This record gives sequence, structure tokens and C-alpha cells, in this order.
Amino acid sequence: MKNGLLARATLTLVTVLALASASGKPPQSVPTIRWSPVVGSSCGFDTDQIFPAEILALATRRVQKLPANYLGDPNAVLGVRIISSMPDTHVRVSIRVDRLAEETGFETTIPEANQQYEIWPTLRFDTRGLAGIRESFPTTAVFSVSANGVPLGEQTQTIQIRSVNDVPYACRTRDGQVRDLSYLFAAFVDENHPWIDSVSAVALKNQAIRQFIGYQGSPQDVIHQVFAIWNVLQRRQVRYSSITRPSGQSEAITSQHVRFLDETIEASQGNCVDGTVLFASIIYKLDMCPVLVLIPGHMFLGFHLDRQSCGQRRNWMFLETTLIGNPGLGMLQRKWKFLNPDSSYTSSESYRQFLHALDTGNSEFQSVMNSINSRQPGYHVIEIAVARRAGISAIPRF
Repeated sequence: MKNGLLARATLTLVTVLALASASGKPPQSVPTIRWSPVVGSSCGFDTDQIFPAEILALATRRVQKLPANYLGDPNAVLGVRIISSMPDTHVRVSIRVDRLAEETGFETTIPEANQQYEIWPTLRFDTRGLAGIRESFPTTAVFSVSANGVPLGEQTQTIQIRSVNDVPYACRTRDGQVRDLSYLFAAFVDENHPWIDSVSAVALKNQAIRQFIGYQGSPQDVIHQVFAIWNVLQRRQVRYSSITRPSGQSEAITSQHVRFLDETIEASQGNCVDGTVLFASIIYKLDMCPVLVLIPGHMFLGFHLDRQSCGQRRNWMFLETTLIGNPGLGMLQRKWKFLNPDSSYTSSESYRQFLHALDTGNSEFQSVMNSINSRQPGYHVIEIAVARRAGISAIPRF
């Protein structure tokens, strides 16, 4: 129910006692209960929409501290609000979502009387089903509650399921503040995608590089490795596409459509986020530290030049990935095999375009650095290694 209001699902003491008597069991001390369903998100307020990308990304996120009135799974998106007239009320909450989650129950004790609590079961979602949702659709969630062993009935709520490609990256809270959810973009960095192995194979075959060594060499070796990735993607004619429209809209939640790595490759095109998470996936697989730089209306790539600087906002460079197809390579250049993997790449047209993209990315970062450092809304740096340590998982591709 919107605006945080409890539904009028109150069971009086007389009614509860009558139910207990009808069951043939001796009546227990049963309070008056008020409860209502909650369809929530990381934004911390009610909504009627669920984002599969959020559920999959946060499945293993570790939350260190929760409010005292929050009971259950800190990463859940469906729960109930409940108030009991008596302390130490034993409550069982069950929730199921048609087509997506079988019924899941969670039992807990409400310690204080006349205080509002939120109870969030860990739902058994169909992970494959969530990962395969490409179009938004409505479904029904069914909530049921019992207190001290006495059923309090059930309520249903229609919810909208968004495409798994929709990333909610900001929301406006009830008090008008903007909450950052941009860390969810890290879930589209997929370092384990099997296609990545072919990148290094093609780069070695074309002698764009002798070997990928991560941070075992010099900063120039790091730049060389990022160029080798650039060259492979240029040969595949990956180009910029401005399409970002998500599968649905919300007044409070800002979201964007993001392609998965294989979708960008198959389509040979991607928007600024698509291209950035694609590069970041490969760089992270090669044991280097990529960074997503998000500014209003745009994202570009950063990467650290040594392991010691990873996560420390220093000794890094930036790449404007949208320039990869502008102007791109001609047919002969796409078939070109470098004569010497250690040096001849520096005189190539592909490298010239790569240096231009580096210069553009570095200039872009300098222009927004103060906004990022002062934590202005919409300006964020997302370190993939830091996101992984925080439990932000790559969304699986089945």
C-alpha cells in the first residue's frame, strides 16, 4: 500500500479468540494486529515495481547494520509492515509471487507493543526466470500473516515486473532527497562471461599484444593491454547507440536499459553504459581494476595503472568508449596483422583513435572531478573490485 499507510487488516481480540476456539485449540494470549503488504526496493519506500536486476545483483550483498524495526532479509523487495498491541508477539509471514517465487515463510518475534515493524522473508525466486525477463509484465503477490499461531488472513497486490535489463540507479525519497543506486551498474560487469576468452585469443592472433600480464608490467603495459581490447572490439565494428529507454517508467525511480555483454557483441552496438561495462568486464577478467564513471546523462570508463592504486582514486586513466566506432576502422585495417606485437601497434590508425579516446576520457574526468569529490548528486565513481567485495554480484547469463 502506497505512502507507508497500513492496510485496514486489523483482527480484534474477540475475532482471534473465536478463530482459536473454532479450531478446537485452547486460545492463547493474542493481540490486536494491523498489517499491510510492502513492495519495496533499495530506495526504502513503497513502490508497485520490482527490478529483477536489483534482486539478482544484491542476492549476496552484506549489510552491516539494520534499523531495530527491520526484521529479516536486508536485500528483500517484498515484505509486510505490522503493529501488535502486545509485546513479544510471535509472527509468521508468508509471501509468494505468481510465476516467479514459490511461497516462502519467515518466523520472528515482535519485541515491542504498538511499534511498527517491517518483516522481510528471503523469497525463493526462480533465478533463471528473473534473468530471462526481457519485457515488463504485471503479476500478483500474495501475502499472509499469522500471530501466535492464529491466521490473520491474506492480501494480494498487483506488481509490475521490469525487464532484467532495467537498472534503477537513483530514486527520490519521501523527504525529497536523491538516493544513489548507481552501484547496481556493477552487476552488468560480467568478468566470467565465456566470450571474454576469445578477446585475448583474437588480440594474440593479430599480434596486437604479445601477452596479457595484468599489473605485472609497467603502466604503459597496462595501457597496451587496454588498447588490445579496443582493437579487438574495433575489428568487430562495435558502434555507439544512444538507446537507453527502459521497459517501464516510475515517478520516483530513475532507470536505464543496459545491454549484457553478449547482447552488445551480437548487436555490434551499445550506449555509453553498454560500452563501459563491456570494457570493464574484460579488464577485470584480465586481473586489472576498472572503474565506471557516472555523470548526469553519461558514463565512461576508468582503469588503474597499478594494483596499489586500486580503490584509491589515484594513478588512473579514463577512456571514452563511445568513440570506438567514430570513425572506426576500414576493411583493410580490420584485417591488419601487426608486424611486431611490442611496438608496431603505436603507429596504427586504431592506436591513434585509442589515444584520442583516452585524451577525451581524461579531459571529461578533469571537468567533473570536483563534482565527484564533493559527492554531488548524479556524479559517482564505481570501483568494480570494491563493488564485488561489498557483495554486488554479476547477473548470471543462462
